[in-house]
Amino acid sequence: MRFNSIEFLVFLLASFSILWSLRSSLRAFNGVLLLLNYAFYAFWDYRFLVLIAISSLVDYTVGYWIPKSKYKTFLISFSLMTNLGLLAYFKYYGFFISSAQDFLARIGVEIGSTQLSIVLPVGISFYTFQTLSYSIDVYRGRIKSERDLLVFLNYVSFFPQLVAGPIERANSFLPQFKKPKVFDYQQAADGMRLLLYGFFKKMVIADNIGIQVDAVYGNHADHNGLSLLLASFLFFVQLYADFSAYTDIARGTAKLLGFELMQNFKTPIYATNIPEFWSRWHISLTTWFRDYVFIPLAKRNTQSSLWRFGATLILFALIGLWHGANYTFLLFGLFHGLCFLPRIVASKYKAFRRALTFLNNDPYASKVAMLVNSFLVSFSVIFFRSESLQQAKEIYALVFYQLHGALDPGLLAALPVSCSLLLYEWFFKESEHPFQVSFLPKIARNVLYLFMITLILLFGYFGKEPFYYFQF
Repeated sequence: MRFNSIEFLVFLLASFSILWSLRSSLRAFNGVLLLLNYAFYAFWDYRFLVLIAISSLVDYTVGYWIPKSKYKTFLISFSLMTNLGLLAYFKYYGFFISSAQDFLARIGVEIGSTQLSIVLPVGISFYTFQTLSYSIDVYRGRIKSERDLLVFLNYVSFFPQLVAGPIERANSFLPQFKKPKVFDYQQAADGMRLLLYGFFKKMVIADNIGIQVDAVYGNHADHNGLSLLLASFLFFVQLYADFSAYTDIARGTAKLLGFELMQNFKTPIYATNIPEFWSRWHISLTTWFRDYVFIPLAKRNTQSSLWRFGATLILFALIGLWHGANYTFLLFGLFHGLCFLPRIVASKYKAFRRALTFLNNDPYASKVAMLVNSFLVSFSVIFFRSESLQQAKEIYALVFYQLHGALDPGLLAALPVSCSLLLYEWFFKESEHPFQVSFLPKIARNVLYLFMITLILLFGYFGKEPFYYFQF
């Protein structure tokens, strides 16, 4: 069930009505919420409910026994092997097999081609990391184990963020299922604004930009390097609008049901460097890898810059592969990992620290740094958007050697839409709320809401275009 569909609006309205009618009984509220969570996921494919149930029950059991067991290492290892094993099988099995076949072919060993069609369960990359973070935190003694199975099952399967995050941590999210629900009009109104802005960004901005980007990338050989570079920049804007729209709708839906989800984006488009970009982009994923991968690696040798740089490359190689089982994603991650080198060098040399401080704080230098960083990200997403290494290689060749000629008219038509989003994001880049319009008079706000709804109805694609991160 896609957020940008009539079915979801009906489901949300029914969920809102049913759950708030049960607010006097927290147990009944949580019980019905769990049924709604599973019904939402079953709409995609009911067979994969088994996977969510397995991950949930394994980590609930592991978390339950770790505090009182002598075999803590065995229990956390069992959790890791089960969850990562399921993720590896469904997401990476075909990638591993094809890579092994290619390697053997290169050294002269021919084996029969094995084609195994495995359907990737939607959301598995998100809920696997969410439930794993709980077990690891219990193992580390950072949180207490959850005894209420109903609460834990809801924590893993909460439908507003089940499919594409944000990846919530147990210490901040689990307690919300234990608090009696009291309807808050301001929270609900805030949720409605997030929903509207999310639908607008997805259906009016991201989807319409995506049509033009797809047209260019689908026939990249017929376009010059300048058009491909512009298409890559527009894809960056499309990706941001698409994924941040999902997060806004998830947060808005959660608010309507009395829950608060974390902010997953803080205008990453206006970051001045790649490290800052990743501190603002998909924050829940970046912090997950930081806490459970990078910090344990970096602690092994805190004095060596080379070790820290190696840990950073490993971190971003994994972030790249998290997005998909393709070498293009691996190279995308490694490119961003290499862009951390200036920060690592700056930590050792005062002159580099001063230069970075100047770029970040000087009003003119920071604007130039934003433009350079936007170019770097746009340049790197060619890997992200390409379907194969061959396509990426051909596009980069055109960008390097044919950076001239007329721009594609469709891309030029998409520029005003992109610039409108960027302009709005610039003015409200310091705001905690991505759609902060409370400063406007009530009548002006209502006119704006009506205008956005009209544009959604005129130019939106209901249920046609999936959210980009659903494939991950």
